[in-house]
Amino acid sequence: MRLVGRIALALIASAASTVATAGECRVQNASQRGQWKFIRAYDVTDNIVVLRQPINGGDSKPVTVKGASVRVEYKLAGDKHYHPAHVAACEGGNVVRI
Repeated sequence: MRLVGRIALALIASAASTVATAGECRVQNASQRGQWKFIRAYDVTDNIVVLRQPINGGDSKPVTVKGASVRVEYKLAGDKHYHPAHVAACEGGNVVRI
């Protein structure tokens, strides 16, 4: 194998080993059916919104983050401000109930 080929192969192998796996989970409205919550979920790694959507009681929505944590905050219909956010694990398809 030529030197250029070896270098390219080494670069690809090192890049593949440093890529973080994405965390996947579901954010669920733990309230009873008919009570809507406006949800905002952030990727804790880079503070980017990954979900901004109303969710009906009992329903859930999928979320993918770069790391293994998600920060979730919510407000009820008619509220002006979101309730304080909490950070939860987001990996392996777990359910974050709010």
